[in-house]
Amino acid sequence: MKWRYSLRWRLPRTPCPGPQELVSEVVEAGQPAPESVMSRWVAGAGYAVCVDFLDERQVRRWSYERKAAARRRNLERRVNRIAPLFADELIGRELAARPDYYRGKSPAEL
Repeated sequence: MKWRYSLRWRLPRTPCPGPQELVSEVVEAGQPAPESVMSRWVAGAGYAVCVDFLDERQVRRWSYERKAAARRRNLERRVNRIAPLFADELIGRELAARPDYYRGKSPAEL
């Protein structure tokens, strides 16, 4: 795992006088901030030393079946909480109106 130290503007209500990020450097995990970053830091100047934890693991995506099951479960929970007397009818209407969504397809894939 690697860490990324950077010097970034951190005063949200004050416009940045220069670039948002002055300098950055990637180091091994657990190493202190490198001299290239610390030498440019001035206390009270608006820039802060920030650390990001870089992760090499890939993002795991849900399968269409898992997405579909979660979407149907959330729909049933939501409808049963709001209108339990008409839940079956409302769930049926929603499944008929948006069949691809409840099969696990996202709007970008349609």
